[in-house]
Amino acid sequence: MFVFKARPRKTRKPGLAVDALEDRRVLSAGMGSTFAIIPGTMAEANKVSTVDVKLDPTHFSAGNRGRITLGIDVAADPNSQAKPMVAAIKAANGRNIPYQHARYSKTLVQAQNIGTPISTAVTLTVAVPRAGQAPAGYQVQVKGATGDAGSYLLGFYLPGDVDGDGVVSKDDVAAIASKFGRTSTDDGYSFDADANRDGKIDARDLRLAGQNIGARTTISPVASVNLDPASDTGISDRITDQRVVKFTGSASPDATVVFEEINGNSPGAVATVGADGKYGVDVPIGDGSNTFKVTTSDSFGQTISGGIAPVYFSTNPPKVVNTIPTRHG
Repeated sequence: MFVFKARPRKTRKPGLAVDALEDRRVLSAGMGSTFAIIPGTMAEANKVSTVDVKLDPTHFSAGNRGRITLGIDVAADPNSQAKPMVAAIKAANGRNIPYQHARYSKTLVQAQNIGTPISTAVTLTVAVPRAGQAPAGYQVQVKGATGDAGSYLLGFYLPGDVDGDGVVSKDDVAAIASKFGRTSTDDGYSFDADANRDGKIDARDLRLAGQNIGARTTISPVASVNLDPASDTGISDRITDQRVVKFTGSASPDATVVFEEINGNSPGAVATVGADGKYGVDVPIGDGSNTFKVTTSDSFGQTISGGIAPVYFSTNPPKVVNTIPTRHG
């Protein structure tokens, strides 16, 4: 199990930066090439739960074969006892999309006491709409393997993206080849090189990565919110005498960022993330404490939401005091 923590976009490591919006976990050794994490709930036992996503050509590019291979892993929410599995993937017109489940080796099943040899991860290969075309919608259906109800998390990743930069390259394939033959119980095993998430690095992983060379996405599981230092008057304590403060941060390009003050002390604000994955927004604040809920929503269907540390308005914020003693003749 891993926890999403804040890291630069280049490494695509788990998390939310500075003011953390959410603490989301999935069952795996590391996030690696995961580009989106979407929660869902199986409200009733033996009932299918669905998550809708879209491939927008603005944020996805096909590999050198004109298609893109995606990976989807699923895990129970940390507070849930459910055992979710991907049950079906459908296109917007209802057509079933073929996908492949990997299988753990008998050695790994015995060594790690895995309940089933079937991996929770699946891979599928689909077309990416051309530039200017409408996004392609898909529905991921999830069902409990044991008939349990509960919450889960879907992690979407690019098989073969070993360095986590959002692009599958020849260097990624070479990195997988350098780990060939290793399993999750071996020293030197790399989760990020295990393209089908079956606990072993073999020809299947090289094949997935090879057919995905050139595939890329700009969707990111990282979102951040920062109070601009210029808006934090006096000392750095989030107390200011400015009626309008500026927040900056990062999220998926073109995502919408909504600021809502939970006590109605501010009208809030809305921003759009730029093509570089960064945004800035001016937000009015009221007297006293202003506690904002911040929500980012991107074109893929990923939403990240949570509260940030309060910002206080005061006509007389604390100031830096010179404590250096004055020397007298």
